[in-house]
Amino acid sequence: MSENEKPLKWLRRQDDEWKWAAAYLRERLSAKEMTSLSSDALTQFSSYENTASSIRQIQETRLDLIIKLQGAIRQRRYRSDSNGRKPRTFTLSKQTLSKLGSIAKRNDADETAVITALIEREGLAAEAERDYKKLLKEAIAQEQKIASQVEASLAAQRDEALKHAERFLKLLAQWELMKPDEKPPAASEEDIAKRVEPRMKELQDAIAYVAFRGSVFTERCP
Repeated sequence: MSENEKPLKWLRRQDDEWKWAAAYLRERLSAKEMTSLSSDALTQFSSYENTASSIRQIQETRLDLIIKLQGAIRQRRYRSDSNGRKPRTFTLSKQTLSKLGSIAKRNDADETAVITALIEREGLAAEAERDYKKLLKEAIAQEQKIASQVEASLAAQRDEALKHAERFLKLLAQWELMKPDEKPPAASEEDIAKRVEPRMKELQDAIAYVAFRGSVFTERCP
């Protein structure tokens, strides 16, 4: 590869940029200028290397044309879809344009950069709001689930208490049926307490177990 055929720093191979540059020069070079190039007409712009060589030769006599080519390439890149940008036309009021210019000046940026930053900021704000709503919805659902589990646990404790009450009422009913005309024998408060306390403890233990079982299976937020 000759020195003239070495890649140009400002001319890309990708996106057929060099082909576009070759077509740009063909349209603007005179027949005399074309024949003055060292390579023949078929190979002057047939490859990236030949195009780079031709550009180096042209800039010796037509530097102005090469400068215009570089500017045109920059414009092409700016408008190119592969650059992630597309030109758009907006009609804005004088007041809006004045504010846009002030913001750009205050931030030492061009107006396009300001508009891009504002749109991106709005996108981030919308995303944050979506995330907040999602987390809020999940938190509400979690609390509702916990409340439902707590309610189920309380209902189980109530059912356990009623089950024991039913058993004791059945025992009382049996005694009444066996001895309908008799009254319970007289007993002191102390003797009654001795008989009631173990039964109350049995009931309390049963309810405590149901409560513990409910707490184990009740979900909690981390």
